[in-house]
Amino acid sequence: MREDAPLRPGDLLTVAQVLKIFPVGRSTIYALCSSGQLPHYRVQALGSRCGRILVGRDDLAAYLESTRQTATRAPVRVDVDDLLAKVRSASKT
Repeated sequence: MREDAPLRPGDLLTVAQVLKIFPVGRSTIYALCSSGQLPHYRVQALGSRCGRILVGRDDLAAYLESTRQTATRAPVRVDVDDLLAKVRSASKT
């Protein structure tokens, strides 16, 4: 997320919302966050040991773009352009 831009509704996605856009396993999202590959926010209630992970829509789009590879032998199985369009979409899911 750009630090100078104000947050708008829908800018932060829960893990469940990320999974609707980027269909991988839930544990993959958690692993990407804990390894630092996917920037995120962790919101915790006072006294809680765990918290809710929120991922910026722009951060998810940047991660997806960074993983883009061109097909050399086999066709691409996931339509990355469609995934990026979903991420950039302002509509809530």
